[in-house]
Amino acid sequence: MDGRQYLLLVLALAVLHGILATILPLSGDESYYWDCSRHLDWAYFDQPGLVIWSIAPFRAILGDTHLAVRAPALVASGLLALFLLGLVRRLGGTTGDAAKVYLLLHAMPIYFLGSFYASTDVAMATAYVGATWAAVALAQGDRRAWWGFGVACGLGFLAKFPVVLVAPALLPALLTHSVRAQLKTAVPYLAAGLSCLLTAPVWWWAAQHDWDNIRFQLEGRHAADAGLRLKYLGEFLSGNLLLATPFLFIGLGIAGWLAWGRRRQRPGWATLVVAAAMPFLFFGFVALKERVGLHWAAQGLVLGAVALVLIPFRGRKVLVTLGVVLGLAISLGVVVAGSQPELLLRAVWRDPAAPPTEAAQDVAKMLDNRRITAELLRRHQPGEIVASESYSLVHQFAFLSQGRLPMRLANIGGGHHGLASLYWHSPEALRGQNALFITEKNHLDAKIHGLFTTCTEEPAIVVERRGHTVRTVRTFRCQGLLEPVPVWTTRP
Repeated sequence: MDGRQYLLLVLALAVLHGILATILPLSGDESYYWDCSRHLDWAYFDQPGLVIWSIAPFRAILGDTHLAVRAPALVASGLLALFLLGLVRRLGGTTGDAAKVYLLLHAMPIYFLGSFYASTDVAMATAYVGATWAAVALAQGDRRAWWGFGVACGLGFLAKFPVVLVAPALLPALLTHSVRAQLKTAVPYLAAGLSCLLTAPVWWWAAQHDWDNIRFQLEGRHAADAGLRLKYLGEFLSGNLLLATPFLFIGLGIAGWLAWGRRRQRPGWATLVVAAAMPFLFFGFVALKERVGLHWAAQGLVLGAVALVLIPFRGRKVLVTLGVVLGLAISLGVVVAGSQPELLLRAVWRDPAAPPTEAAQDVAKMLDNRRITAELLRRHQPGEIVASESYSLVHQFAFLSQGRLPMRLANIGGGHHGLASLYWHSPEALRGQNALFITEKNHLDAKIHGLFTTCTEEPAIVVERRGHTVRTVRTFRCQGLLEPVPVWTTRP
């Protein structure tokens, strides 16, 4: 395979990603990023800005569509393919090997689905692979790679902070005399300065907002000390078995071990192994104390696929074949479920006479958000805001109404994530407002009433299927919003 054929492969998969991005509904987090892109800022309370900024130009071109929101993920996936080509060639592979790696990634549900899902993770993983490519080049004596490493880390930091876990990948290179000698030149320090400069938007926002984003990362995400929690580590490891399929996960581990054994035969292998292992080591350690995201080590899976393709071992073909079959089956099932939720509802709610299960209620939300949005538009009165304690509902209904519903978040549910909107509106713009307040909770009545001068509950929006209630959205007509700080806004 030559470079032109590789590019055609990447473009063909990009078309597939684009089709899936168009037909599958947006999640709450994706709607959150969309809403953030309507309020551009240097950074956001719980996220850096790169992915959110990237949505804005696509919205200008494509409108407020699924494809516009997910377009940055498609671009990141394409860049990842190019970075993989450079990395594979550095490690002695061919363009055909790079194609095998990229195809193998699509057999992993985490990457197949993540390649068109609007998230900070795919952008960060792309930067992580780019930084690893640069670190391998540095280990092989290319001094220019300092610049690549610095730019990749800086941009990756603007996507998601855990890109810093790639830093130890420099250690194998620094064990060599020739690379240590480069520390006596200006290049490494200028590259580091450029990297820090690229992260400036995060620090500028932090300085303007009492370092809220930094304190959230260091404190807000972490539970109080409660001793060891081995079950969280088990969840993390078993989750990655599912995200990569058990067969491919085992293959990645074997290939990584063999790659480490080759570290003296060819410069760069140790760099690859360290970069791939760091997310698992770090988040595995964190999982001993608290629950972590199952996908937080996905960049390690991507790098592991490079080793799996380049290093042969007995049984590899069987593991890869079984992994590909299982992985594609899982991904296909998710795509069918997302694009045809009625089929999924019938699968999880097999007895029409029985009350809906919790799973059936969750699936119903995929089906009924548009219906509820239409009802909210009908009930909404001029001059009112529409409010909820759920950041997911706030941003999903804002997106589904194409911004016609003036959604506002009231932080009374005890959540810590999705609070960027608390920095968008001034107290003056909120104080005294009337609101249509919606909630699916039954324990927040006193808090809701305490936010306004008067508040009256109106008939709920009830969604029924098969003669059973599957979803109830309670509604309150409220007048005279009282003190907006800190429930509605953090701005003075």
